[in-house]
Amino acid sequence: MTTIGKRRLVALVPIALLVACGSESSSLPSAPGSSIAADHVADASAPLVPRIIAPQTTDPEIDWIPTVRPQFNHHYVWLDPSAPRRPKLVVFLPGFEGKPRCCQLLLGEAARLGYYVIGLMYPNEVNILSPCAGSPDPDCAANIRLELLDGVDRSSALSINHANSIDNRLTKLLLYLDSHFPSERWSRFLEDGRPDWSQILLSGHSYGAGQAAFIGTVRKVSRVAMISGPAPEEAAAWASIGRTPAAKYFALYHQRETWTSVITANVTALDLDRFGSPVAPELSEPPYRGTHLLATDLAPRGGTDLATAHLSTAVDPFTPLAPDGTPLLRDAWRYLLGEGGELQDDNDDDVDVAKWSPGEARTERGTQ
Repeated sequence: MTTIGKRRLVALVPIALLVACGSESSSLPSAPGSSIAADHVADASAPLVPRIIAPQTTDPEIDWIPTVRPQFNHHYVWLDPSAPRRPKLVVFLPGFEGKPRCCQLLLGEAARLGYYVIGLMYPNEVNILSPCAGSPDPDCAANIRLELLDGVDRSSALSINHANSIDNRLTKLLLYLDSHFPSERWSRFLEDGRPDWSQILLSGHSYGAGQAAFIGTVRKVSRVAMISGPAPEEAAAWASIGRTPAAKYFALYHQRETWTSVITANVTALDLDRFGSPVAPELSEPPYRGTHLLATDLAPRGGTDLATAHLSTAVDPFTPLAPDGTPLLRDAWRYLLGEGGELQDDNDDDVDVAKWSPGEARTERGTQ
C-alpha cells in the first residue's frame, strides 16, 4: 500500500468508528413508539413510527449480519398515512458500519413528503480504501460496489452472494411488505421480480452516498440524493454520468467535514457544477437558485470537529435542531428529495400509471 493509501486508511478508521457509534448512539430509540417520533418532528401531533424488519425475516438465505452492533441489523420502513401519496420509493443507504436507525429524522421527512421510504440494511463493512488505495486496477472500487449491488463475484476484497446483495435484499423486503400490507401495494416498485429502479429515489450518507451515486451510474433511477458523499474514494474512477442523467443528482455536505475535498472532487466528476455553485441552505431558501449542491456550515450537535460535521448532515444525534426540535436541515433534505426543486430534463420521469389506481398518481414536475 502506498503512503497516501496508508494515510487515507488511517483517516477512515476514526470516522468509521464514529459513524458506527453515532449511528447506534444510546440516544436513538431501538423500538417503534419511542420518543424520537414525538420529540424531533416538525408536527409532534402526528408522530411517525417506522416498521422495523430483520432482513432474515424476508428471506432465510440472507445470512450476512454486521459485526458492529449486530442487534441493530434491521431495515426501517416508513409510510405516512396522512400525507398525499407520491408514487416513488425512497431507498436510503447508511454509511460505513452504520444502520438505518441512524437517520430517522431525515427518513421521517421523506415519509412526510408522501414517499414510500425504506432504510435498507446492507453489507456496508467493506473498507474500499484498504484494497483499492494504490491499486493499479482502475475498476477496483467499482467492482466492490457492483458486487454489493448484485452479488456477482468480481472482487477478492469481499464475498457477497446474491442473497445478501442490495438487489435481493430490496426485492425480498418489497415482497414481504406487499404480502403483509397488501393495501399499500409495495410490489408496484418491482418489475419482473426485480426492483423497478426508474421508480426509486436513491439516497445515502457518506459510504452509502457513494453507493447510491454508483448505482445511479449503472441503473437508471428516479433521483440520487447524496449526503456527505460520494465518499471515501477520491476522484473515483466510476464517478461519471452513466444511466442516470446529471440533472437527477443532488448533494448536501458540510463545509468543514473530513471528506469535503473528496466529495467536491466526486460531485465535479458527476458534472453537478454545471447547475450552479454550492449554496449554504441556512443562508438561503428553496429553490436555492436551482443549484444541485448544498454546502452547510451549521454547527453540529455534540461538538464541532471534522467527524461530527460529517455526521451532522444526516445522523440523528449530531443533526442540528431548532428550539422546537425541527431539524435545521429539513428544507435542505426536502429539496434534495424533490420538494421545491424542479428536476431538469425529466421528460422521461413520468410515473408508471399502470401501477397506480386512478387518482393515486401525481405527476407534477419536481415532486416525483
